[in-house]
Amino acid sequence: MVDIGAIFKDKLPDAEKLAKNGFICGEKGYFKDFSIMQGQFGVKVAVAADGTADYRVYDAQTGDEYYLARVPDASGAFVGEINSACEEILLNIARECFYTERFQNGQTKRVLQYIRQKYGSEPEFLWQKFPGFAAIRNEKKVWFALLGKVEKCKFGIREEGAAEIINLKNTPETVTLRIEGHKAYPAYHMNKKCWFSVFLDGSLPDGEIFSLIDASFTLVNS
Repeated sequence: MVDIGAIFKDKLPDAEKLAKNGFICGEKGYFKDFSIMQGQFGVKVAVAADGTADYRVYDAQTGDEYYLARVPDASGAFVGEINSACEEILLNIARECFYTERFQNGQTKRVLQYIRQKYGSEPEFLWQKFPGFAAIRNEKKVWFALLGKVEKCKFGIREEGAAEIINLKNTPETVTLRIEGHKAYPAYHMNKKCWFSVFLDGSLPDGEIFSLIDASFTLVNS
């Protein structure tokens, strides 16, 4: 059985990309049929309105469901081939039609949406050792922002819990002024002369953060 939960962990569907990849929109979500095993079987993939993905394997001739594909302990070469084919399909859908959403704060989500709309960039989780950190890169693959979850104590805050942050670039003068004005922190794990960290907890208005993102993008591209 395919671990569909692991494949779509922290993933949200992109309706436009689903449509471009041949999914049909229905009352309960998006659907698409795939053919596997030289046409002997079909796989119906469904993406519900809430973003939940699921699949069903069926006999192409009779339409009957092939239940062994959903049995956790099912073994044998044949069912293994079917599961491998299903996994390949689902992995491709997750890659082509979904985007990663590991951050929970409303402001973080708005920041990501702003970056998508203005710069066409998606968060890239590049480091296996640091799965909670995402780079935001330009067309030249140079990052202009870094998103992550960091324990507040790392910033000298005597408070438990992690904060969702964004690291941005600016001039040394601006970085100093923002830190001294308590509008930013020294950049977490980055050059503290030209980078700073901002908490995405609503302490700064969206518009101000968007302007800082624009400035970081401009500096990186200059």
